[in-house]
Amino acid sequence: MLGFTLEIKTMARHKSDSAEQQTAESFILTAIAARLSLQFDVTADLGIGVKPDGIDPFQKVVVEVYARVGALKGAQLHKVKGDLLKLAFIERKLGHGWRRIMCFGSHEAASFLLGTSWAAEAARAFGIEVLVEPLPIEQAQLVLAAQERQRMVNPT
Repeated sequence: MLGFTLEIKTMARHKSDSAEQQTAESFILTAIAARLSLQFDVTADLGIGVKPDGIDPFQKVVVEVYARVGALKGAQLHKVKGDLLKLAFIERKLGHGWRRIMCFGSHEAASFLLGTSWAAEAARAFGIEVLVEPLPIEQAQLVLAAQERQRMVNPT
């Protein structure tokens, strides 16, 4: 019989782990709910194949949240454009009367949809509100540290 030793190590977090952003998104969603007097049901299902980050089915509000601190870069721009498409699709499937909000954790990130880009024009054309709920400094620092850890660069 061969002998062996089984060594169990604490799993190191993967470079792309997004726990900090998920925590920050929950904070933003809670703060927006308080600011706008909404009650989000994060388990609600609209029955149309997409799931926004927050749904208040009684006041007919859906929210997408993005906890980026700082300007959007690269694929992050595509993520936000995808969220815009999701919010536009929700109105198409559920009909008018749904308030649709895209909420950011920093003014720098929100500037992509508040400026003159075609995505900003699309948000306005589709009637999608863009709000900012700045993160508290401690939480922003955690997100910034995670963003630095997650930074992916191609080797030269």
